[in-house]
Amino acid sequence: MSDELLARVAALEAERDILRTMYSYGHAIDRGDTQGWIDCFTEDGVFAASSERPGYPPFHVEGRAALTDFHEQHTRPPGLWHKHLVIEPLIDVDGEQADVTSYFVVLVEHDGRPTVRVFGRYTDHLRRDPDGRWRFAERRSSIESVAPGLPPLAYGRERAERALEDAERSQK
Repeated sequence: MSDELLARVAALEAERDILRTMYSYGHAIDRGDTQGWIDCFTEDGVFAASSERPGYPPFHVEGRAALTDFHEQHTRPPGLWHKHLVIEPLIDVDGEQADVTSYFVVLVEHDGRPTVRVFGRYTDHLRRDPDGRWRFAERRSSIESVAPGLPPLAYGRERAERALEDAERSQK
């Protein structure tokens, strides 16, 4: 095989592995799989979110311990069903690092119906770790629109569990 062909195959494999990390992130956060979600990040990984919309305070979480705490407080089934979708990722690989820009949408079940909770843009920086796996060194979420009146996702687990318990009591 020519060097050019090997380089092209390596670039395609890197893009595919990066997509797997991006998709694994959504599956893990939606299932409540803390270890799977944490494994999407480097040891010093950062997850941050911000919005120019009022009422949505920014947050910044850095390092495995803080990421674990964040995920443990995030909503999950059956307290709240949600799906994090990543759309149209643009991936630029440069050796052992990559930058990705993509859109995201989060769907939630609200009043028995699927509802768009939030949408925006991810700006990601990934690194290939020594084990060969691509992980987020930094994932920044720019929130462009938030549906009003819905429960919070981030740091919302306790509230979602109380709502589920209230709903169960009212059915008895």
